[in-house]
Amino acid sequence: MTTAIELIKMLYNESFFASWRSFQEVKEALQKKGFNFSDPLILVSLRRASSRGLLSKKTEDNRVKFSQKVPPQIKIKEKDIEELNSVLSEITKKKLGDRFQQDIRELNTAFTYDCGNSAAFLLRKILEKSIFYVFAVNNKTKLLKDKNGNFMGLQDMINLCAKETIKGIPVLLPKTTKEIVGIKLLGDSAAHDYLMNIEVSEINHQLPFWTIAIKELCDKL
Repeated sequence: MTTAIELIKMLYNESFFASWRSFQEVKEALQKKGFNFSDPLILVSLRRASSRGLLSKKTEDNRVKFSQKVPPQIKIKEKDIEELNSVLSEITKKKLGDRFQQDIRELNTAFTYDCGNSAAFLLRKILEKSIFYVFAVNNKTKLLKDKNGNFMGLQDMINLCAKETIKGIPVLLPKTTKEIVGIKLLGDSAAHDYLMNIEVSEINHQLPFWTIAIKELCDKL
């Protein structure tokens, strides 16, 4: 789910653009990370980073070069990462760790390097996986299937969580299900809308609702 513009941001946060870089240097840096984007896509991403004020550009020897405007700063606050890891460690404590470890590592990387699309997609994915696991552990998996025997979409899963109870308590409180719709929408956009670029700043204010949902789900294990 990592996009070219997000990788440009990653290079920026690694201080790659502390000196002027040509297109070829950027392309080679991306290839070293295992990404082989087309030349036009890399150029569009570099120009977009410039238009957003992340990079400066100049023409030198008939070649366009890019450099950072200001030194990079990690945009998510340290206390936010600590809170996120606290919730994720709760998942691990509830024996979900093995199933979520890769998602957790990638989520931390996405936030650290300001990769909003990846973060939005992973938050949505972890939420969906958590709901599924809670129903599976409580022998309620069949409730997640529609009349044709297919697993329902995330929105229907969220709605079900407000109605279905475990030990007399809703899987997710109705208020929580309303608040986490934003996370679902951001995750859907990141996954399916090729014109949409999600910024971490758009996600940060959704994190408290997401963490509450994960905590409520863990309580049902």
